[in-house]
Amino acid sequence: MGLLNKKRALTATLANVSRLLLSVVLIVSGFVKAVDPMGLFYKLQEYLTAFGMEQISDGWIMAAAQLLPAAEFIVGVLLLMGVYSRTVTFLVFLFFLVFTPFTLVVALWNPVRDCGCFGDALHLSNWATFGKNIVLLLFATMVFFMRRLFVRKIGLYNRWMVALFALLYVASLEYVSMAHLPVLDFRPFAKGADLRESVANVPSVEKTVYRFEKDGDVREFDEENYPDSTWNYLGSRTDVIVEGRPAIIPDFEFFGIEDEEDYTSQILEDSGYVCMLIMNRVETADESRVDRINELYDYCVEMAVPFYAATASDVNEVDLWKRRTGGEYPVLWADDVMLKTIVRANPGVLLIKDGTVVGKWNSADIPSVDEIRKAPTSMPDSVKSISSLLGSWKFWLSMFVAPLLFIMFVDVIIAAVLHLLNRFRLQKQNKEEKIDE
Repeated sequence: MGLLNKKRALTATLANVSRLLLSVVLIVSGFVKAVDPMGLFYKLQEYLTAFGMEQISDGWIMAAAQLLPAAEFIVGVLLLMGVYSRTVTFLVFLFFLVFTPFTLVVALWNPVRDCGCFGDALHLSNWATFGKNIVLLLFATMVFFMRRLFVRKIGLYNRWMVALFALLYVASLEYVSMAHLPVLDFRPFAKGADLRESVANVPSVEKTVYRFEKDGDVREFDEENYPDSTWNYLGSRTDVIVEGRPAIIPDFEFFGIEDEEDYTSQILEDSGYVCMLIMNRVETADESRVDRINELYDYCVEMAVPFYAATASDVNEVDLWKRRTGGEYPVLWADDVMLKTIVRANPGVLLIKDGTVVGKWNSADIPSVDEIRKAPTSMPDSVKSISSLLGSWKFWLSMFVAPLLFIMFVDVIIAAVLHLLNRFRLQKQNKEEKIDE
């Protein structure tokens, strides 16, 4: 009997550990994609192009980019709290049962370099993704068949609160990330990124060692203590002292649309502020904030701060944009993919100081000139706003943990009240039975 209990306890522990590990992976994976729906949109476009399905409309792709991470996050939260276990474990098992063979096909064919499973937060090769899914499929199988051993954190009557919270949380996260900017930026243009360092190729530091022999004595020499001609050369080898690395941002280039001059060095090497209006395509750019943009340009001219617009559109589209919006700023050409990577908004604003990113804004969040004038640096990077609060990871972490703890507290209170009411009802019933006797 004792052995049987130990075996059951071990099985229950394995089931709950598997559940917790799987739920954490699903929550993290859903979260890092939900903070950047546009990034997932571009990744899905990449997949569809690779599989010859470019005809699917952007509207459907955008809907999938919002629904997929939301479903992943919600299922992860429900699994974490051990509620709706039958439905949730079946969905998780079915998901990995379908997608594990798919990732094998992707690994063999290699149509895209990175699966996008964890957005821009973590890049995995296609074979690493397949291996990860094999492990998660094992976890999903265990939690599906051992779901009756789960330790629930919430009672059956209150589990709807967990589902509602997960839905509201991920919906708010996606809305803020779409209406403003991703609340967490995992790309190389995040605030604080040193662009001068990111665009540079770092060469390897190598040392050549030469082997010589003289009178049976074999020694190694380097270029600083090269031997005389009495030694016989045997060979050499090259040792890597410090590994080099390619540029983190290899395509950081800006050219004048009209004069074709390279402005990259001017942007990077400027010793002060440089303000850039990023519009990957001017023909699809939002024009609702053009007055605020033009005011910012006039202010930068007043403050002698270089201001450039950057786009991948051609000169004809740029001319139409200027006529429609009254923009007088110089416009540069840059790679479309890089511009989409810089800022998930069209248009958006990038502020650089001494080659370092000090601020990024969706055009909807550009501070007014009056606010900028009052700021400590007299530039937008020191203007405090609600968007800066919403972009704090601490804020979103607290908004995840605190409500779940509150729901658990409410569940305990409700359970205690129901227990007392039930006890009172039984006592009353016993008294009535004694009276009847």
